[in-house]
Amino acid sequence: MKTEMNEEYLNRGMDLKRLALYLQKKIWLVIMLAILGATCGGIIYQVVRSMRMPVEYEAVSKLYISFGHDESGEVYQYYNGYTWNDLLDTDSILDIVMTALPGYERRQVQDATTAEILSDIRLLTITVKGDNEKFVREIQDAVENGLREYARESKELDQIEVIRSGAPERVYWDDRTTSACVTGAILLGVLAMLVIGFNYVLDESVYVQEDVEKKYSFKVLGILTRNQKGLQPYAGELKANIHYIMGEKRSFAILDMDNHGDMRKLEIERLLNRTDTDGFGRNVQVDEGFSWHIPEEENSEPKGEWEVIAFNENILSEEECRKIREIEGVIILLPFGKDTGRKTSRILSFLRNQDCQVLGMVIEQADEEFLNRYFA
Repeated sequence: MKTEMNEEYLNRGMDLKRLALYLQKKIWLVIMLAILGATCGGIIYQVVRSMRMPVEYEAVSKLYISFGHDESGEVYQYYNGYTWNDLLDTDSILDIVMTALPGYERRQVQDATTAEILSDIRLLTITVKGDNEKFVREIQDAVENGLREYARESKELDQIEVIRSGAPERVYWDDRTTSACVTGAILLGVLAMLVIGFNYVLDESVYVQEDVEKKYSFKVLGILTRNQKGLQPYAGELKANIHYIMGEKRSFAILDMDNHGDMRKLEIERLLNRTDTDGFGRNVQVDEGFSWHIPEEENSEPKGEWEVIAFNENILSEEECRKIREIEGVIILLPFGKDTGRKTSRILSFLRNQDCQVLGMVIEQADEEFLNRYFA
């Protein structure tokens, strides 16, 4: 009796439809984790932004330059952004600026100040940056006064007039909370998909007959659904297969790997004891109100010709195996969507050692919605 996973099962391909239906059941988890990732991304970004963003102040001044005339009467217009940056660092301007800044070093003033011509060569922009509002304001005032004084002494310039002197303002990073939320959602969403995919690859749960056929060498007799009514395909197929393998016998054993053998016993007995075919195997009218619902009192329905003896995996012992041998075989019930592969392999090995015949396997408590979509 071959019970081990064969090479074909280990090398089985990917059933894309089965995978899609599997992921459909898990998509809510991906969505929730994506939302969690977005929330965490936004919170982490705000915390880092508030803790790591340096304290920096900036003040911007706009100065208007009036150029002087040379010997030929032409206006001096060769000053540009690079020239003003160089001029600010020269002694001719910096000495004037430093007289108004006792206690400051020249390098501090040079590093904090930037001069640039943005468009009009007559419009000079001075930017002062520093980690202290008082520091920025004092350097800004000193540079403005120093440039005005320099213009009065320079033959190339008539005057420099301050047309706007902005107050020091705190400099903040660009707010990228939205980007952080999107990044967090994508990262956690992708991670969730990878984890679900990895779990799917390792999952040995059974969902359809093909899963059982690829893994074990026993017949798959059919499917017990959760709310199956009447003789819809799954119930009818299961009943037909049990009739075929049992022949004239009307008693057999089941072994439930999910340990709900008593409930499965009642379900199978109700199905088998229904009169739904004539003597030639043709379908006859059945009660459409039939379902797996079991009355509270087991004896509320008359006893039929079919009798099922139920065993649970967790209490299987020598006595149970003796009864299985006497009844000449057992049908194993595998729970839908639960990974009982290793446990089933252990039980099959035990049954083989006890010379207990396995008549076939049945998938129990199957999800009708999953099956209907898979077989559609």
